[in-house]
Amino acid sequence: MQLWLCLRLSELAVQCLPQRRPQALAVVEKQRIHAVNATASLLGLEPGMDPAAARSLAGDSPLQLLPREPEAEAQALENLCCWAYGITPHLYPFRGDCLMLEIGGSLKLFGGSDAIIRHARQGLAGRGYSADIALGTTPLAAWAFSYTASGDSATTDYSQRDKLHKLPLRILEPLHEQFIVLQRSGFKTLGEVLALPSASLNRRCGAQFRKLLQHLSGEVVAPPVHFEPPSCFVDSYPLGYPVRNQDELGPALEQLLASLDDYLRQRQLQTRQLVWHFSGVNDYREVLDVRTSEARTPRQDWYRLTRLRLERQPFTEEVELVQLRAEQLESAHPASGDLFRQASQSDSTSELVDLLSNRLGTQAVNSLHHRDAHLPEHTTAVATTGTANPLPPADTAQRPFWLLPKPEALRHEAGELLFWGGRLELIYGPERIEDGWWERSTSRDYFVARNTQGQRFWVFHERREQRWFMQGFFA
Repeated sequence: MQLWLCLRLSELAVQCLPQRRPQALAVVEKQRIHAVNATASLLGLEPGMDPAAARSLAGDSPLQLLPREPEAEAQALENLCCWAYGITPHLYPFRGDCLMLEIGGSLKLFGGSDAIIRHARQGLAGRGYSADIALGTTPLAAWAFSYTASGDSATTDYSQRDKLHKLPLRILEPLHEQFIVLQRSGFKTLGEVLALPSASLNRRCGAQFRKLLQHLSGEVVAPPVHFEPPSCFVDSYPLGYPVRNQDELGPALEQLLASLDDYLRQRQLQTRQLVWHFSGVNDYREVLDVRTSEARTPRQDWYRLTRLRLERQPFTEEVELVQLRAEQLESAHPASGDLFRQASQSDSTSELVDLLSNRLGTQAVNSLHHRDAHLPEHTTAVATTGTANPLPPADTAQRPFWLLPKPEALRHEAGELLFWGGRLELIYGPERIEDGWWERSTSRDYFVARNTQGQRFWVFHERREQRWFMQGFFA
């Protein structure tokens, strides 16, 4: 049996706006009040009211009237779908202000429907939303029950057939206009309509309405919808009040990073770049780009790096909305280890590089990268940290790590090589390297040489010029 959870966000039009205030606020559409917040509701304002009447009721109390933003509502609902994907993959948005979740397969994971409801309430509250929550054996029944639910107790009473039959038809009016016609004919509850013969109901209301009743009562079970998260992560956090002190952004940063962490974990992805967008009054915009040298998942790392970048980029205006975007995603490759695995040197080096890059700027921290070339002086290059670095060839055991930027000529007297006034002895080689035949042909024989103190060097004989050069030093 399917079990559906309805999250009806009756104040979505208000709660998705970045200009949220503790004062009375109403959203206006087509010269009518569409939605109000809790403060405005206490003043007597309600949906469908004329804005002039709303101002009259508010009296001397501050009242803010804002136009409805359908795009903001749709984006907020999509973000909530990504969050709810952590509860079940079978979900979809409904009627522009609801989330429908099929949680039958998640009951054992969370420990029952009560635990899922608590998890949903906490998750919505942490994102600044409130919802009327109800359960039902069909999506439409759960949606209808959300209008009659009062607290957690009502939401768990979903199995009684009588509850469905006692639903007032006025609640179901948004689903089909025939519910209004039936009320005018004297019908008051859904049970009275379901008791009518099917043939008579089809002639009176049509086959489409009859099909709607079958989906509502569970006579016909629709297959669950599989939600597919978007290919990139985008989420926003309205602060609710102007902020310039960056220390006050902590809860917003943590909440958005928690959402990102859920998104990456659910899709088994990682990222090495986050882009923060800070918006304020008077079209103020500030963009913060946080990068790492390696793909990371832990949100604690991203939070620390973001705070470092914020120290270098103070706000010049007040901020009211924080948005986080992660578009450059890649498959996660968790590192293998054992119970006694300690942080490796490469891990600590990567963390140090990321800290320095975000504190000093990416242009201030560079690294040596291998380049595919034959001549040794061309095999390394300085590049910005985080640039892809191909691995060097495996057959370089007899090559030193320290190479001179440019080969240095050696003295060759009486058949002996001299460097810094000392004699060099060839102990290994030759290794021939030829390159540049299409431009300026180069042919070299490389040797490992040793001086009288035992220090080793990498030298070569230029066959075209018949000269000796120093290329590098061994440790």
